[in-house]
Amino acid sequence: MKFFYNPDWFNRPGPWAFTLEHFLFIIFTVLVGITVSLILRKNSQKTIKIVLISLWAFIVALEILKWNVIYIRVFIDETYPFDIETMLPLHSCSMFMYIFPIAMFSKNHMIKKAANNFLVTVNMIMGFITLFVGFAGKHASLFSFFGFHTLIYHAIIFIVPLIMVITNYYDVKKDDLKYGLALFGILTLIVLAFDSATGCDYMYFYDGHTFGVLRSIYENVHRSIWTLIVVTCYILTALITHYLIVGVKYLIHRNKGELSSDEN
Repeated sequence: MKFFYNPDWFNRPGPWAFTLEHFLFIIFTVLVGITVSLILRKNSQKTIKIVLISLWAFIVALEILKWNVIYIRVFIDETYPFDIETMLPLHSCSMFMYIFPIAMFSKNHMIKKAANNFLVTVNMIMGFITLFVGFAGKHASLFSFFGFHTLIYHAIIFIVPLIMVITNYYDVKKDDLKYGLALFGILTLIVLAFDSATGCDYMYFYDGHTFGVLRSIYENVHRSIWTLIVVTCYILTALITHYLIVGVKYLIHRNKGELSSDEN
C-alpha cells in the first residue's frame, strides 16, 4: 500500500530523474512505439482502432485510480492538501483524454481532422518532452504510484499518435495543420479563462519558473509577453512536427515511386 499512499506522494529516495534508468525508459518508450506501429501496419484499420482505444481506456482508468488515491489522501485521511493549481487535469498533456475520443468517433470531417492533427503535433511532442522535464521536475520515483503514473501516462500519449502516423491510421495532409491550430486556439482560450478566474496556471501561460532554460526570459519580461512566448512555443511545436511528418511522408512516397519506375 505504500506504493499508493506514500505520504510524500512521490516517494523520493532519489531523485530517479535524469539517471540511466530514466533515459533507458525513454529509449524503451520510443522503441515500443515504433515496434508496435510497424507490427500494426500489417493489420486492418479496425484492429488499429481497437488498439488505440484500448491504450486510451487504460490511461483513463489510470487517471481514475489516481483520483481515488487523491480522494483518500486529501479528503479522508487529510494527510495532503488539495492543490487546485496543479492537480486538475487541465495541463496540455491532459487534453489527450478529451481530444482522443473526438478523433476516434467524430462524424464531422473537419472536427476529426482537427482532433487528429492536434494529437500528432502538440500532444505527441508535449508527451515526449514531459517524459523528460515533467518527471524530472517532480524528482519522482518509479517505485511510487505517482511516479509510475507520470511515466506511463506520458509514454502512452506519445505512443498513440506515433502509431496513428506510422500505420497511416491518420493520413496527415499538408492543409490539416490549420484545423489542429484552430482546436489548439479553442483549448487555449478555455484554459486561459479558467486560469484568469481561479488564479491557476495550467499550460504554464503565466509562470515561467518551470521552464529552466527560459526562466531568465520569464523573469525579465511582462507577464503578457511571457504568455505570448508560451503560446508561440506551442504553435512552433505544432508547425515543426506537422511539416516534419508531411516531409517524411513525401520522401517515402517519392522513393517508392522511384523504385517502381526502376522496376518497370
